[in-house]
Amino acid sequence: MHHVKFDEFEIFIRKVCSKLKILRVNTRSPDISFLNAYRWEKLILQSLSQLEEFHLRYYERGGSVYKYSIYNGGSNQFISSFWIEQQ
Repeated sequence: MHHVKFDEFEIFIRKVCSKLKILRVNTRSPDISFLNAYRWEKLILQSLSQLEEFHLRYYERGGSVYKYSIYNGGSNQFISSFWIEQQ
């Protein structure tokens, strides 16, 4: 996916993918909302109840400066109890 915002992706998933078992997302979108583990958790719990596997790859363009806490020494949201239980 190129240049798709997380909001648009979320709408698409909510409309068409309720029985999805495997989700692989590879994105080069400048929208760092794709790195927000809490939004993924909410989307998975509300719209992807059958999901068994989730894979996310977020590619960053060289030279870009992102102000997202995972890059600035902030806490890693993907190690919450939700994500640990899903392993």
